[in-house]
This record gives sequence, C-alpha cells and structure tokens, in this order.
Amino acid sequence: MNILFLGRFYPETLLKTIQADTRGKVGFSNHNFELSLIGGFANLPKVNLKVVTSPMAFSFPHNNRRAWIRYERYMTGKVEVTSVGFCNIAGINLLSPLKPLEREILRCLDKFPEGDILIVQNTPSALLSTALFRAIDKTKRKVVTTLVIPDVPQCMLDMSGGDSLKHRLMRKNNDKVQRLSAKYDKYVYLTRQMDDFYHAGDGNYMVMEGLIDVSGIHDAPPAGYTGKEIILYTGTLRRIFGVMNLVEAFQKGGFKDTELWICGSGECAELLQAKAEEDSRIKYFGLVDAAKARQLQQEATILANPRGAEGEYTKYSFPSKTIEYLLSGNTVIMNHLPGIPEEYDDYVFYPDNESAEAWVTKLREIMAIPATERKTRGMAAREFIITKKNASAQCRRIVELAAV
Repeated sequence: MNILFLGRFYPETLLKTIQADTRGKVGFSNHNFELSLIGGFANLPKVNLKVVTSPMAFSFPHNNRRAWIRYERYMTGKVEVTSVGFCNIAGINLLSPLKPLEREILRCLDKFPEGDILIVQNTPSALLSTALFRAIDKTKRKVVTTLVIPDVPQCMLDMSGGDSLKHRLMRKNNDKVQRLSAKYDKYVYLTRQMDDFYHAGDGNYMVMEGLIDVSGIHDAPPAGYTGKEIILYTGTLRRIFGVMNLVEAFQKGGFKDTELWICGSGECAELLQAKAEEDSRIKYFGLVDAAKARQLQQEATILANPRGAEGEYTKYSFPSKTIEYLLSGNTVIMNHLPGIPEEYDDYVFYPDNESAEAWVTKLREIMAIPATERKTRGMAAREFIITKKNASAQCRRIVELAAV
C-alpha cells in the first residue's frame, strides 16, 4: 500500500528551536497527534509511506524570530519526511508554502511504485487542500483522498464568539475550507455527528475519537486505593468546561478523607487558587507538563471531567482527556456528552445529569464500590484503550476505509 500523509507538524530541527523562536505559548497537541498517525501507518505491514508537512510556525516579526522556514528532507526509519520551506513574514506566509507544497506532493505521487495511492490529510486546511488538488490534477496516478477532521472549524469559531474583523475574515476562510473539504473521497470524524457538515454518507466515513502511541507507554498501573480518595481534574480552566461546577459539587458533597486536585491554566486559575487557600482539601497545581499530569492521574483515585453538553459544538467534540484518563487505569467520571460512543459506557461513570447534586450522588456511589472492583474496572478500561485505540489499530481502520 502506497500512503502519502499530509500535515503541519514540526520537523526534527525546527522542533528543537520552535519554543525559543516563538513569542508566546506553542501548542503541541496537533504535532503529537500527527506523529502518532505517522507512527501508526509506518507500523502497518507492506506500507510504503511518504510524509509532507508545512509546519505551523507563528509569523515573523511579531510572533517568531524566523523570517524563513527552511526546506528539510530526512528519513525516520523507512519513512521519507519532507518539510517545505517558505517565507514566514506575516501575510506572505499565508501563500508562500503553496507552490512548494504542490511541488513536493506531486514529486511524492510520481515517485511511488506501481499501485493505488492513499492520501491522508490531517485537519481541514485551505493551504493543504489547495496544494493537494492542484498536484492531483497534474498526475496520472490513481489516488484515494482521506481527510481526518479532529474538529469542525465553524463550531470552534462559534465557540470563541465575537464579530470582529478578525472573526469575519476567519469565517470567510472557513467557508473556503468547507468547499475544499467536500472534495475528498473518505473522511475520518471525531464523532459520527460530524457528517451533518460533510455529508459523506455510510461507507465513506469512520469515527476515530482518538489514538495513542503505545510505544510511549511505560507507566506502571495505579498502585490502588490507600484510604484517601483523590478527585483530579487536568485540563483547560474555563467555565465552559465545567471546572467550577466540579468545585461546587466537591464542596457540597462534604466527602470525608477526600481531596480535590486541579491542574491547568485558564480564566478560572485565580479563582481556583483562592478556593485552594480557603479550603485545605483543594490543591491547585497550576499548569503542569504532560509527565507530571500522568503522574498525578496515577496517584489520584477518581479522574473527573465536568465538561457539559451545553452548546451545539459538543455534538462534534470528543474530550481527548477521556482516553488519557482511562489509560491511567483509575476510575473516570464525566458527563454523558453526545459525541461519546457507546463502547465507552462500560468503562466510564456518568452522573444522571450535569447538576452538582447528581455529581455528588454519583461520586458517593463510586466511593462505596469496593476498591478491588474499581481497580478491575479501571484496568479493563486501560486494556480497552491500549488494545482498541492504539495508533496501528486506528490507522489500519483508515486503510480499510479507503479500500471500500
């Protein structure tokens, strides 16, 4: 199988300096997700994989020190990776990568050995899609195009609100992205409801709510319950994500020998710090790195995600921390969001509704379950994630989808 992967992750040399070059915080969730996809495809048997990226660098001169992102080609195992070079000056960088991308995509298509080619692009993008379909128009190779859609751009914009010039320009760009996204053969959705936007129809899409790189799993399973309950939340501290609702439920519950641990950053950080100073049972850790978050997830006994189902966008969203939480092997409680597949129901505890009272009731039910039973359920959830949601298994499903 010939596979061409298109993305926007950072190549090796740029990754080493991206934080130092950038003014402000650099997000790596998309970068890590794409590397997991690449690793998943590379691990499949009889795969000839090539990768092209146009890295998501912030603009020069206000947000990045680099006026030019250099061209780079390297091998990682048997995979050829090409990172296109482009002018990174603000405004110019919107179109500068287009021709280099088109050229590299066409080169890869023409260099593949005989046989069909599966093209997998991560995330709707006017830049990547335009370059891709221009290259396809210039080749005689038979291709199947697949678009991985981790979120719906229109919903993410509506979620942030606003009607500034910036938002209007973003909406105009989203309209263009939507038109280009309609040209793909197959789709990989975060939730099945995403087909409301893309109308692929049965047989032309699959749901992949997440994936993990099992090669990076070295943590030991949780040690088990030691007498003190620890409820933990790790994530963005926004009211819309329900973190203050969790605090309210915790304080209403009056749980004995129980602590609430919170990690993250966001608009509620100062309020949470004040809550921690008022109530010794609440511990606020601030923003922690991924390794520290995993450590705390294993030390805790109950991992909570209080995000509610308010807003249309929740139908098109699957909280990534669900997989992260279940991987810890500990008990997980969260609201039953519409984008969560039924296969998770055996591993997650859902309150009857999103009220503080319902959360208190469910937390008390959980704490009344014998520790051995909770551990058995938690370890079954961990095994479910490792077995069913690993990168190779998910990428195999993408290949099978393209063959239909």
